[in-house]
Amino acid sequence: MLRGRKQQVFALGVVGLAGALTVAAFAAPERAARETPTYLPARADAVIARVPERDPDEVAQRRALAASPERVELAVELAREDIARYRRLSDPRYLGRAQATLARWWQLPAPPPEVLLLRATIEQSIHEFAAARADLDRLVAERPDDAQAHLVRAVVTTITADYPAARESCEAVARLASPLVASTCTAPLLGLREPADAYRHLQAVYMRSRPDAGVRGWALTELAELAIQSGDLNDAQLHLHQALAVDDGDAYARNLLADVLLDQRELDAAKQLLAGREAIDSHLVRLAIIEHLQGSDGTAVRAMRERIAAAAERGDRIHLREEARFALIVDAAPARAAKIAGDNWGVQKELADARLLAECAAAAHDRDAAAPVLAWATANGVRDAWLKRALGELQ
Repeated sequence: MLRGRKQQVFALGVVGLAGALTVAAFAAPERAARETPTYLPARADAVIARVPERDPDEVAQRRALAASPERVELAVELAREDIARYRRLSDPRYLGRAQATLARWWQLPAPPPEVLLLRATIEQSIHEFAAARADLDRLVAERPDDAQAHLVRAVVTTITADYPAARESCEAVARLASPLVASTCTAPLLGLREPADAYRHLQAVYMRSRPDAGVRGWALTELAELAIQSGDLNDAQLHLHQALAVDDGDAYARNLLADVLLDQRELDAAKQLLAGREAIDSHLVRLAIIEHLQGSDGTAVRAMRERIAAAAERGDRIHLREEARFALIVDAAPARAAKIAGDNWGVQKELADARLLAECAAAAHDRDAAAPVLAWATANGVRDAWLKRALGELQ
């Protein structure tokens, strides 16, 4: 199943659980950057790019920070705003801007707690999970009642399959936050073994709650994921439409709904859902797949291929999940796709990553490639309709 991971929800004041589960992937350490050709426009009035107008309040804040660079509270506010822009636009350059804003404190072994939280959030967003975990462990030791720190720690430990630590963080959240936030935190952990039970529990808590928009959208998306896990695509569609009604800019919910439509072979509906959103790589790769499945490798396929090539030329990696899907479906190169999906599994171990590696391995008829996922699923008692289907094809 073609899937991405959640974007940010802003709950409890900074970046919520789903916020830390991002889709950013930056430079691959094994690939050296090479100089790329300079683009020279043919005309002096050619439009190279369109950028949003600067917010006058932000400009004033940045001038104030430049005049008084020790004002950590102002730097934190500006960094949060850039992380919010990253959420809306899926543009990792805003994470770089946030890091630059925090540069005065970035390398400190013990920065102010607000900086430590944002540093950990940015680190996990660029897949520096070990660094993020170290910062979060330090932060929750210093501030055991910081619900936001426990939420982000729950994200990192879930992504890296340290489930005891994830449960520990969610238990702390249960003491500090609303029942719906706590239940949505634990739902992916409970759902590994019993997705139907986790769904019923979360739905019951949701129905009793009156959450703000961010938490509501997050919970609805988690309900959709649990429904997908059980093979109930109708309920999944319902919850994802509800989530997009809460926040039309939720790229993760939109990707997930597109994946459900693709699984149901509703290609036109999936294409319409993503139309006009090609700037986001995870949307573009799905449009490229739709284009290919409809028998025409046109604009979207070419654009995605160019982005993958440009990322390789820079020494960066496009999102490994997206790269593996493109190799599997558009390039019809299952062995290469399995290798990329295996590299991805080495970085993060969510259910979406397990499904992807199993699907690529099945297409490549390579049981050895799927062995890490099979071991993980067996050890954790994972129940998932899509993973079962993919692994079954290898038997």
